[in-house]
Amino acid sequence: MLLLCGCKKARLPSKAKAEPQVVVKPTLITEAARLGLAGRVPADVAFCVSSVQGRKHFEALKASNWWKQMATFVEDQLPADETAGGVTVDDAFVAFGKDSVKGIVMLRQLNDLYNETAYRGMMSGGMLKGLGTQFDAAKMVEAALGDAQVMEALILWLERFEMPSVMIGVASPEPEKVLQRFSSVLRLAEWLGEAPQSRIVTTQGEQITVNVVAMSQILTTEQRRAWMEALPPMAAEMKDRIARGIEVLAQKKWVLAMGLGKERAYLAVAPTIEQVRLANAAEDSMLSRAEMRPLDGNVMKNLGVIACWDGEFLSALQSDEPFQPMVRGLLAGLQQERTFAGVARALEPLVVELAAAERACYRGDYATGALSAWWEGGLQAEWTGGVSKASTKVLSQTSALHSLLDEPSVVFGMSGQSTSAGAGRAYFEAWMTTAHAAAVELVKAGVGGEQAAGLLKLVDEGILPEVVEVYDGTKSIWQKGLGGDGAFVADVGGKMPALPGLPPGGREVPLARLVMVQEMKNRELIGVSWENIETAAQKLANQLPLPQPFELPKPLRRQDDGVTSYTYALPFESDDLVPCVSLTERWFMIGTSREQQIRIEKNLRQPGSALMPGLRVKAGFAKLREFLKAFATARGSAGGEVDGLKSAVKWLEPLDAMDLRVWGEGDVGRGAMSWKMHDVLRYD
Repeated sequence: MLLLCGCKKARLPSKAKAEPQVVVKPTLITEAARLGLAGRVPADVAFCVSSVQGRKHFEALKASNWWKQMATFVEDQLPADETAGGVTVDDAFVAFGKDSVKGIVMLRQLNDLYNETAYRGMMSGGMLKGLGTQFDAAKMVEAALGDAQVMEALILWLERFEMPSVMIGVASPEPEKVLQRFSSVLRLAEWLGEAPQSRIVTTQGEQITVNVVAMSQILTTEQRRAWMEALPPMAAEMKDRIARGIEVLAQKKWVLAMGLGKERAYLAVAPTIEQVRLANAAEDSMLSRAEMRPLDGNVMKNLGVIACWDGEFLSALQSDEPFQPMVRGLLAGLQQERTFAGVARALEPLVVELAAAERACYRGDYATGALSAWWEGGLQAEWTGGVSKASTKVLSQTSALHSLLDEPSVVFGMSGQSTSAGAGRAYFEAWMTTAHAAAVELVKAGVGGEQAAGLLKLVDEGILPEVVEVYDGTKSIWQKGLGGDGAFVADVGGKMPALPGLPPGGREVPLARLVMVQEMKNRELIGVSWENIETAAQKLANQLPLPQPFELPKPLRRQDDGVTSYTYALPFESDDLVPCVSLTERWFMIGTSREQQIRIEKNLRQPGSALMPGLRVKAGFAKLREFLKAFATARGSAGGEVDGLKSAVKWLEPLDAMDLRVWGEGDVGRGAMSWKMHDVLRYD
């Protein structure tokens, strides 16, 4: 009955329920007002880097003892320009518009054209031989005036070129002074002239004056005619080319914009007026990009930089044929020489293969991403994107070797799964094949006479086959015998042996050691390949013109608690300085110290080592400084020069360990860096 009808006692009134508190999690978008000018950058930019609290961070840097010493050093080397007036800058950004990739590629192609022309001149001589390898626009024009091929290539480039859209924004209490400085440094008055103007007023009240710069107004008809009349005597066909090139240049148009707002100044160049714009609100700014969301957790930190990029933009910055312009230039120069024209024709098919290998090796396939950096006991940064999808998949795999970089004596270390697909080795092989073919063709052309022909025959018959055998052995070990998980470690944890000629105090200097550790897939194949390498190396030694046959030293085999080591005896007894290869059931190690390899194997057997995905890089600057300091002391006691070492020790003092990781989460690349730094109390 109580359950069904309830109790007859009067019921107390129920308490009103408390309203749940709404907690708004801060993000880059909600905190846009304190993130400098990042909230004014449109979301569809191809690249942008924007400072946050720039003035605050710079003032803190100037207050450090390190900066004061650095400023004194710079003033001693480069006296300050007393005529330059300072401009107060709170924050700034540099942004490239979404359509700027084409312009970036075109600028890189112009540099490639210059290099190709310069190297053609090196081989063929004439007026092109003085170009040099450093880009010089004046020399490029001079070369075009005297070479029809260069002129034609330059005209074609001009016809396709579009100005990349770039905007610079500056937050300053004196924005007018900022624009004056822009105008003075870039000499904008010379470009503007009578250019038609229009004005854009943004949603935040900034006024942007847009000038449409037509090159025909700068290169007037009279000026173009004067240029043509000033040309030296030349073929009519060449004059026609020059006239066409001047007309192409005169038809170019672009936009130059300057804007002012409350404590803000802007400068922009772009192909069209539509590409000059600012974000209306944080929700349509770079802070709203999807790749920014993993970085929202850093918004309340002491941020200093926010950046974003499109993968296509990063890929455009890196040439996938960095050396081909030079190779093409050399080949074109050879073709102009009667003696070497046949050499150039014979090498053309190999150069095509070399170009394909070069593209495969250097091709950039970067992913769209973003970065935030802040100061917290040093420089800290996190980013998303950047690495390609193929690399992200590999970087999602764990590595058992990251803990090796935590040893206190490490100066430099790198560990993780290898993202190499063999393109670098294939590129090296293409270069070697081309170099050998070039040597053969040059000898056929008579270069070096009979002596060169005899030397080439000796190399081809007695040396090259064994060198290839050694190389093939290393290739088999690396590609078939070893796995992807590996590490390289350089430390200063060794004990210096009693080396001949060691100065007093030299034994106190820690010994630098190197080791490469790699997971094994096929121990038997490694053994067979190593024997093949030794056999081929012995055959090479037999070719040496010595009075007595030279036998390569045999390695000493040693067993130690599951580690099989092969060492080559040196005149002094030291396990810390001896060429050594060690193998366990899982690991292959090669380096300069057996003691180091035994310690690594013991560390890897320790339980509880965390497996982390990706690649890790660590640099121990404090440990490097300790080593250089000890080395300088020993060197100085022997009367050696130590000024350079002391200078390095001095400037390394504020730097501590730098630890960087890149890994994959699903199909997205992630990264983090921590570089600890501290100010110095004083400099002696």
